[in-house]
Amino acid sequence: MNQDEMSLVLESARSAIARHRLALMKYCVVTALLCSLISLAAQQFNDNLIPLGTTLAINLVFLFGLDWVMLKALRNEPYSYRDFSQFAKYFKALLPLFGMYAVILAAGVFALQAMIHFGAVLLVLPALLGLSVIFLNCINHLTLFSMIETHQSAWQALKGGAKMFFQSRKLILHIVLKTMMLILLGSLAVYALNVFVYAPQIDAVLKSAPEITEALIDPYFSTNLSYLIQSVGMQLVVSYIAIVSGMTYGVYYLNQRKTITR
Repeated sequence: MNQDEMSLVLESARSAIARHRLALMKYCVVTALLCSLISLAAQQFNDNLIPLGTTLAINLVFLFGLDWVMLKALRNEPYSYRDFSQFAKYFKALLPLFGMYAVILAAGVFALQAMIHFGAVLLVLPALLGLSVIFLNCINHLTLFSMIETHQSAWQALKGGAKMFFQSRKLILHIVLKTMMLILLGSLAVYALNVFVYAPQIDAVLKSAPEITEALIDPYFSTNLSYLIQSVGMQLVVSYIAIVSGMTYGVYYLNQRKTITR
């Protein structure tokens, strides 16, 4: 991809995002609230495995539906919540991808635990895992676009999506920088929330308690409204990253399809 082609893709993507940002974000808000409520409810029972698996499944369905909606948006076709039901038609075809994501998730958790156990430098691993997640997110968009457009099997679409992704070298750098910027802004918002909302409330609780124990702090965190706000906020940041990367690679994918079919 030369500079002119990349500039055209980015310009088209920015225009499409500006037109459909609010309409797409309403789907993200619903998903963010659902996942955050599940996580918050599970904390009352000290259960992390069930909400992790549930929220992962919800997000996979959401990402497929979002990609379907974004393709329709890029074609200027009307879209609605009903488009998310298209997931049912592709459920069996998507099972190999779900299995692959589960293996990748387990490998990431294992690698993190191994690094902690052996006392290795932890700054390198988050960076590598972060880049891997960004790459996988973009490849996932291209894979789902191929499955929707050409009805390919999951493995064929994944192979073609990965090849197309690594051919878009300049777009990769743009998406990585954009993702880092959005994560930084989200982290700053969380930091501000902790400083101006959490800290004063925690300080008041600690000052009024005759004895500071873990049992005093844990219920406070698990039931506080600030936790829900923070969780929803970070979910929305991740969702917006999916919109930016999806719309950008959606424009790129459709342009590549036009080139191939000429």
